[in-house]
Amino acid sequence: MSDFVGKVLGAASQGAVGAVVAANLSAVTEPIVNAMLVKRITFAEALKELDPQKIAKYLQTTLATNFIKFPFFEVTNMLVGGIELPPTLKGALTGTVFCTATLPITNYRFRKSMDMEITASSLYQAYGPTVLRDIIYGIARNKVMPLMVGLNPDMANTNLGRFVNMFVTVIAACVISAPGNELRGYCLQPKDRAQAFADFFQPAKFVRSTSVGAVIMAISLGVGTLATPQVEKLVTKVKEYLSKNPIGILLIVLFALNQIVERRRHGELMTALEDKQASTKK
Repeated sequence: MSDFVGKVLGAASQGAVGAVVAANLSAVTEPIVNAMLVKRITFAEALKELDPQKIAKYLQTTLATNFIKFPFFEVTNMLVGGIELPPTLKGALTGTVFCTATLPITNYRFRKSMDMEITASSLYQAYGPTVLRDIIYGIARNKVMPLMVGLNPDMANTNLGRFVNMFVTVIAACVISAPGNELRGYCLQPKDRAQAFADFFQPAKFVRSTSVGAVIMAISLGVGTLATPQVEKLVTKVKEYLSKNPIGILLIVLFALNQIVERRRHGELMTALEDKQASTKK
């Protein structure tokens, strides 16, 4: 049980570290990538549309959504990995569960980056191509990672090896699943500015919209893998300490409750101040 908890927290920490790295990179690059993906404009044109204030505001969205999506995928992939299934079925199951659970978050974030209206019906828009993309991505992750580890098992246990293996695996998975992402982009086009199928799917635009997203994901999860062994060691030490000092559990629970209460008080205070400022302006 202790080993299982350690693995879950290790996978979650890998996703969490990746989430922070990706959020900061994505706050700048994702509006560019989405503009190139959906509007099919050049990099220079997408760069001109960037607004520093929107980037700062969008960072809040990328952090919040990444802290759900990244750990969720890594934990799901780890849990499914323990099921006796062929790698292809494991990847397909991971992709399906992940897409179905997180598509509303994905679409909310996409529409925020594009300044598009967010409605209840839009949250599951383009489910078909998105689940196809995530299934292919999950299968590729489950196929490529064992191959990378098998090339040099000794190096796979080092920080450099973990980073390189994850980086290459994610790049490969993103590129292999890219056609599903392109189809998703085609389905997400605004109706009043939608391009024809032949105009939308062009090799140069495909490479342009795929490469940036793949590199961001690979760097983020590559860095995230470096945290996994440290978290697993920390969990083991904490469990050993708590087994010898049971009162420590009580202190942790009390600390957590205090943080929840203080967070609630802060929220109520900020709401009261905002209401007071609004009434003063009137």
